[in-house]
Parts: sequence; C-alpha cells; structure tokens
Amino acid sequence: MSVKKTAQWLSVELTTSHQSHYNTLFMIRLLQKVTLALSILIIPIGSYSQTISLKSDNQHLEETFNWAVEKALSWKMSGKYGEINRHERSEGLGFKVEVPYLPSYWAGYAHRSAYYIRDFAHQIAGAHLVGMDEENYAMMEKFAEYTTTDKQWYSWWALNFDGSVFTLDAPNPPGTESYTGYPAHFINKPGESFVREIPAMFELVEKAWKSYLWTGDIRYIENSALWNMYEKVVTDFVTLHDANKNGIPEGHGNIFEGSSTYNEADIYPLEAGDAIGAQYQAYLAYAAFLSERNLNKQANEQVERAVTLKKYFNTNWSIADGTDLYSCALTSSGEKYPLFNKETSWFMPMKLLTEPGKRNDAYLDFISEQLGDGVGTANPKEGSPANIEAYTYLPDTYFPYGRVEEAWKWMQYIIDQKDKPHVVKQQGKNGDYPEVSFTLVSQVVEGLMGVEPDAANHMISTLPRMPNEIGHLDLDRLKIGDHTIAVYQSNRKTEITHSVGDQPLTAKIRFYGNHDAILVNNKKTKAKKASLNGINFSYITVKLQAGEKVEASI
Repeated sequence: MSVKKTAQWLSVELTTSHQSHYNTLFMIRLLQKVTLALSILIIPIGSYSQTISLKSDNQHLEETFNWAVEKALSWKMSGKYGEINRHERSEGLGFKVEVPYLPSYWAGYAHRSAYYIRDFAHQIAGAHLVGMDEENYAMMEKFAEYTTTDKQWYSWWALNFDGSVFTLDAPNPPGTESYTGYPAHFINKPGESFVREIPAMFELVEKAWKSYLWTGDIRYIENSALWNMYEKVVTDFVTLHDANKNGIPEGHGNIFEGSSTYNEADIYPLEAGDAIGAQYQAYLAYAAFLSERNLNKQANEQVERAVTLKKYFNTNWSIADGTDLYSCALTSSGEKYPLFNKETSWFMPMKLLTEPGKRNDAYLDFISEQLGDGVGTANPKEGSPANIEAYTYLPDTYFPYGRVEEAWKWMQYIIDQKDKPHVVKQQGKNGDYPEVSFTLVSQVVEGLMGVEPDAANHMISTLPRMPNEIGHLDLDRLKIGDHTIAVYQSNRKTEITHSVGDQPLTAKIRFYGNHDAILVNNKKTKAKKASLNGINFSYITVKLQAGEKVEASI
C-alpha cells in the first residue's frame, strides 16, 4: 500500500490478544469509505506554535508536563559543537573537544556525551511530541548503519552526537588502539568486546514502526539501511543467537559478552522475558512494514511468527512448576525463574506478550507487591529499583490494561522524585536523566489520553484513562504527520479539533465500557464495540476537515 494514497482507512480493533497497546491497525487494514453522517462544528483556523502544551485542572501535572517539554528540548544536540567520548572517567578513547554534531538528542546519562539504544527507544515518542522527528530518524538511521554481520547483527550500544562509536561501551572498536582503562578480559579481538543487550535490537524495529505511525515519514519504508536492519534483526539475528533452536535468541553472560535482558544487575539468564516481549513486537512491526510495501504474503508470515511465539511463551516457556506466576527467565543452568527480576518481569505484560486474563492480572499484582511504593518512600521493597529511569517503564506497563490508578501512581512517583539526587552522583538530579522528561510527555499523551496515531492514513484514536485526581486534560498542538490537533478529554467526554492539515483527519473516539450510543455533537449516535487487551470499549469514527471540531460524550 502506498503511503501517498489518500483513500480513507479504518483500523480494525482486534479482539485477539496479540495487539499492540500503541496501535493495533498494522495487524489488519481494511479499505473502507467513511460513511458516518455526523454534524461537524466549524472553528476558525489560526496560526499555531510548534510546541505541544497542556492545560489541566491538576495544576501539578500541568506544570510538570510543561517542564518536561522544555527539559526534553534542552537535550537537543542538533547543529551544536561539543565533546565526544566524554564520560565519568574523564576523557575516553577518541576524546575530542569541538566536534560538529548531527541531528540527535541526549539519551542516557547526562555525564556521558552519547545516546544509547535502550534510552533512545524509550524516548522516541516523547521526542516526536516535542518536535524532534528529524533527530529520531537520523539516530535510527545511524544505529541501522552500524547493524552489521561482523557484529552478528548487533548495532553499537551507544553513539556520540557526531554519529561515531561511543568508546566507553566499545573499548576496542575496529580501527583503534586498545583502551588501557579497561580490564584485560574486556579486550578481545577488535570489535568483539562491546555492550550488547538482546531486547534493544528488537526495540529498534518496533520503535521505527512507531515513528512511522507518528510521522508517516516514507523514509522509514524506503531507506535501505533501515530496511536491512528490520529484516536482519527478525531473521539472521534470531538464528545466529538461537543455539537451542526454540526460536528465542540467547545471551552469553554480562553486558560485554551479550546480555539476554535489560536487567544488568541481578542474574545473567540464558533467555529473558523482556527480550521475548520485544521480539514479539518486532515481528508485528516488521509485518506492518512489509504490508506497507504490499508484501502481504510475507507480512502474514511475520504475524504468524508473532502468534506462534506468543503461544509458546504462554503455554510452555513461562510455565514453572509450583506457581501460576510467569517464569521471566531461563537460567544458564536451564532452570525456570518465576521470581521478580525488574525489567525482565514487567516488560512481558508491557509488550503485550502475556495473555489478558486472571494470570496476567495476578502477575501485574505481583509486580506491584514487589515494588512497594518505590525507593525513597515509606514503603520500599527489596525489588524496588534504585535508579529512577527503571520506574519510567511502569506507567507503560499498567496503562494498556486499564489499571489507571497504578499507572498514575508511578507517574506521580517519578514527578515527586525528579528533584532528588540520582543514585549515580555524577548524574545530578533524577530529573536530569533525559528519559524522565521524554517519557513524562509521552505518558500523558499515549497513557492518560490513550492517543494512537496513524499519520500515513491521516487518523487519530483516543481513549481517556484518567485517575481520580485528574478531571480533564486539554492538549494543544499535537502533531500527527502533517496534521496539528487539539484534544480535550475527561473520562466521559472527548473533543478533537483538527486545527491544521491538508487532508481530512479520521478521528476514532473510544470510551471504556459497553455503550449502545455515544452523544456526538449533541446527537445520539450508535456506538460500535470492540476489545483492547481484554477490556471492552465503545467507539465512533468521524472525519474532520481542517478547522472542524467534534465533541463526543457518554
């Protein structure tokens, strides 16, 4: 399907459990005219600033959101000159003082002059929302260019802002002398000793698709380096690292040997649940990319791979004797590990790898119990992470399942902790860790407001998920592709204004619950019904020209 076609497209909400919480439309796309005859409110078209903004009856959230936008923008490095290979040990291998930077932003420790795959993947949505689409694309392209066969289809773990290898995490890169600041056992053959974690490669594929959904940028489809990365990560990468031939790539020890998990501190499992969850989403993302190229047979094959992987996880891999909890890892000795292991645990429901239902609900409860109220509170638990950036994944874990109060609890925790010292002293304050500001922005939009974009098909979906402490959110200057949109929400009302756009915008307005009708511009309208991650919702769909507004309520 050409992304330049202007026909109206409707997404189909799948009732199967292999949906993505940020968008289900890439599973199936049906060409269909929008025939709803709805009265539309006309508003004047004016000029709009490029910076997203929020108003709310929750003043603390409003202030924090606007702080997060400004803070995220402060990490933009594009067009600047500065150091490369600067880190906590002062000047690293290849250190230079005044180097021109490529389009990029900080993603990782503030005392390291670099961006990291893992942080970048989690910051992509927030970066889009504050206007850094070119940075997202350029950084993704660089990681793709470094995804090569000599590294068994890993990319470098971290890059300088000029696009070169950040040598702290690759102490003996090809073409350079060995860096004597590292223990001898870290130095193997050139290019072989570098940080690598399996989930990161899969997340690059998933988040490239997410960037495409937000922007409709056809370069994500046409760029040969990107396409090569998508293809190799879901094929050769899996095969090369799957010694036991169960379809799941294995780690080989610590981060310099190849970790199977994002949890770098506790155990070094052979296989890990966070990697499998990321792998599942990568298969779905690659299927969606194939569909955009009209390679429908291959796309269906990738969907089947995703379904098969999810089934294997839920019916075999995650089952451990003596407990209904998910095993989150397979140890190096081949034993199931049904204990709590931070990212290895919460990534499984976050990536929608787990099946909605009692077992998944119990596991989400288990995660909450293991975390308590977090480090620095009156109720920390042994499983509470020490680092603030780990907590930034928790809202993304609970929002998809409608567990709004828990998701909001962790957003509040991050907000309350942002001015306190980071566990790594050189980092400064928690709020100076870039991931904090980027994810606060995205979790308001994607989490609390349930916004799902489809820029190529000129579509927005919304689903209000507000806790008791928030009465309404009023978001302005939201960008989806070439559209500028304003969204006002309470849990029972949504207003969408199509402020700017050359094409009509299709708005899919959703509310949790089984509602026979939704009031649309004061007109009772029959609602459609579907299910998302085990929760029923009702919705209407309306097409908006630029300057038009729709109000929907239950």
